[in-house]
Order: sequence, then C-alpha cells, then structure tokens
Amino acid sequence: MFSGKRKIKIDKDLYEQLAEAAERGGYSSTDELIHHVLEREVTGSQEQQDSEQAEQQLRGLGYIE
Repeated sequence: MFSGKRKIKIDKDLYEQLAEAAERGGYSSTDELIHHVLEREVTGSQEQQDSEQAEQQLRGLGYIE
C-alpha cells in the first residue's frame, strides 16, 4: 500500500522514555523499538478480533453457550 518510510510526531518526553526502553531492551535504535511495539499492537488487536469472531460463529452454530 505505502512504500518507504513515514514520519510521525511523538512528544519529546515520550520519545526519551522510548529511547531508554530501546537501550534497555537491546534494540539497535529507538525506531526499531517503536516499529516492534506498533507491529505487536496491531497484530494483537487483529488476533483478538479474529478470536471474538470465531467465538461468535461457534455460539451461532451451537457449539458453545
């Protein structure tokens, strides 16, 4: 969909916290940590939606109450 990198604005204090967390976590850069956190959040959110949808389908079929 989109190619290349996009820029986002992050509050200075938050960025400093992220930079410290990246260093503690062994990331090669703050950008790498931010990318990882955002990717994990989006993936987790999608998995939650998928799980809820599967549960609704099973309820509809009468497999669970």
